[in-house]
Amino acid sequence: MKKVLGNFWVSFLTIILFGWAMISFYSANIEFARIVIEDVEPPWEVTISATPIFFILLLGAFLIPLSYYYNRKRKKKSWLQFLFMPTELVDDDEREQMITGNACRNAYISMWISFPIALTIFIFVYPFIKETMPYFPIIVILLVPLVQVITFHITLKKQL
Repeated sequence: MKKVLGNFWVSFLTIILFGWAMISFYSANIEFARIVIEDVEPPWEVTISATPIFFILLLGAFLIPLSYYYNRKRKKKSWLQFLFMPTELVDDDEREQMITGNACRNAYISMWISFPIALTIFIFVYPFIKETMPYFPIIVILLVPLVQVITFHITLKKQL
């Protein structure tokens, strides 16, 4: 519970980097689809930006050993739990379990509110900006976990 703000920024940055990588993959997929549909002659190329992938790997290379060390210091658990169990959900006592449970409940409720809003934005805005911003669905879909992460950490900060 002591590293709430650090966990927030790691989660927030991971979602942003994932969205950036998906947008670059989407752009490469659009280029490839154009090549296939228009039947372009063989000297063709598809460009994928490696910058977001590099930053994701850099973040992972920094966080995995740090998370392993932090979790190893606290409890003896399997290496799978070190990799896949978020440090936000590691509770030491009943009070922390109640705080985490309440934050999870609020994040779940925020999903029920943010998903219909995101879907409405997608349905009504996307047809108008399809040509200028074709990756808009990726942004809208990633807004839902961003809202959940923000809600989770605001609830934790209020109760700590």
